[in-house]
Amino acid sequence: MELPIDKNRTVRKVSVFVVDDSLVYRNLLRNTFSQDGEIEFLGAAIDGKFALPKIAQLKPDFVILDVEMPQMNGIQTLEEIKSKFPETKVIMLSSLTQDGAKITLKALELGAIDFVPKPNGGQEVALSETLELLTSKIKALSPLKPSVQTSFEIKNPSVKTVLNRREKDFVICAIGISTGGPIALRQLFLKLSPNLAGSIVIAQHMPPLFTNYLAESLSQAAHMPIKEADDGEVLRKGVAYIAPGGKQLQIINGASGPTTRVFDGPEEELCKPSVNILFKSLAENFPKETAAIIMTGMGEDGYLGMKELKKNGAYLIAQNRESCTVFGMPNRPVQEGLVDEVLDVEKIAEKISSLLQRI
Repeated sequence: MELPIDKNRTVRKVSVFVVDDSLVYRNLLRNTFSQDGEIEFLGAAIDGKFALPKIAQLKPDFVILDVEMPQMNGIQTLEEIKSKFPETKVIMLSSLTQDGAKITLKALELGAIDFVPKPNGGQEVALSETLELLTSKIKALSPLKPSVQTSFEIKNPSVKTVLNRREKDFVICAIGISTGGPIALRQLFLKLSPNLAGSIVIAQHMPPLFTNYLAESLSQAAHMPIKEADDGEVLRKGVAYIAPGGKQLQIINGASGPTTRVFDGPEEELCKPSVNILFKSLAENFPKETAAIIMTGMGEDGYLGMKELKKNGAYLIAQNRESCTVFGMPNRPVQEGLVDEVLDVEKIAEKISSLLQRI
């Protein structure tokens, strides 16, 4: 029996407070959020010093936090917010500069849930895309979003198949990841065994500059070298390669073995780097030597690549809903039964260590 809709029932909007020293951005965000039917704009402040009393009073679901501000910068403000209001989610607004990238990655380590880069200059199209991306992230990460509990059975599981194959057959682990990725990757690399007899390649949705500092940051915590991929590198055992932000990464069959190809196109791909492009190159060149993992992130990038990998004999893993910041990218591969296993981050690390073994 279908229940009648209560037209008088009010649904609480997700509440947002903005901290930014730029009057232009404060006004842009005020106008954007005020016109959105799902978001409540609570107010704005010029920096952390003025913001903290208002955050204590208003208790927003989200704080949109600029990185570089006078008196009290983004890192100082973030530390205060996470200490005093741990339930408040913080999204950083970062400039596309080296300093902006470094500080933003530090903010993610300190508890910011995600970031959105400010475009260089004031191009109307770029600003519009930034505001749209920020709005979509707020909605995807909203604590008001219903927690959908799904039970599923992996269709046509091939665990027995992989166990019957020699583990030394696996020489490449490919990871596709987006929102929540830096923290998940840090957790993953902390748990990985050292001296793996294989290579790891990663497509993490990030703009230019950020991926290089992500690789540096992860290397300091990991038991293995992690670097931003250069074009034409032959994959080395025990090394992890991150696709450069704003570029595409493929793994091709070079004269000396699996080799990176870093390039600009194609233009129709919205994500740069794209998980689909990385996964499809492995499906074409090294499917039976590849274990591919789809992890936390918004959208469906990676789904088409996983279909190709599945068809060509790769071993597929998805991060489970409970450990994802956003269960977007793993959702469709799981629901359609493409994956062989659904695991949390710690179990994924154990599986990678097992499949790639130790030298």
